[in-house]
Amino acid sequence: MKNLIIIPARKGSKRIKNKNLYKVNKKPLIYWTINLAKKLKKNKFDTVVSTNCNKIKKICKSEKITYLNRSRKISGEKVSMHEVIFDTIKKIKKKYKYIILLQPTSPLRKLNLIYKAINILDKKIKFDSLISLASDNSYSGKIQNNLWKPDYDLNKRTQDIKDKFIPTGNLFVYRYHLYKNKIVKPKNTYGLVLGNDNWIDIDCENDLKLLGVYLIKSKNKRLLVYNK
Repeated sequence: MKNLIIIPARKGSKRIKNKNLYKVNKKPLIYWTINLAKKLKKNKFDTVVSTNCNKIKKICKSEKITYLNRSRKISGEKVSMHEVIFDTIKKIKKKYKYIILLQPTSPLRKLNLIYKAINILDKKIKFDSLISLASDNSYSGKIQNNLWKPDYDLNKRTQDIKDKFIPTGNLFVYRYHLYKNKIVKPKNTYGLVLGNDNWIDIDCENDLKLLGVYLIKSKNKRLLVYNK
């Protein structure tokens, strides 16, 4: 049975204007995720882009990737990815083994990550989903009525803070039945921890700067931040 790759790419962005079209190595940001998906085995994966952007639709046509028109109802900035997935499988009307969400904002994603994730869920059947994570030992807390309430021991150094992990945005994998049965929240999610140098989630201008610094230091010529 095949797996379904969904690439969500709505028009516009709150923090970076037309983020999915931002040029990276003279190619739109979304190109790098589409290009990766095209390298997957075609007998095991179908790929579809969910979008309401005409420019992204043109990219899909040139790359020979299927796209689905996203309605205004599910194109707002407050719409969850779960709603996008529900809409996609409803329109496709085809059964799959896994649903794999690849956000365009993760251009450093590697091909073997997807195969590794599927292999994990194939073997560990008690898990109904998988998410990519990275360790985070930064200080954090909340402010309530101007009062700072840290969620860590103030006497600890950052390197001593353990067992905190954050989603990287690289990869989300769900068993198909979760959405077929309209179960929005998975009960058992496997956490796949990535190295801190294997991911970046483009959410603001600083992330683009960090991507540029990383690529220069790693001498990775595959991607180069370029917005002209």
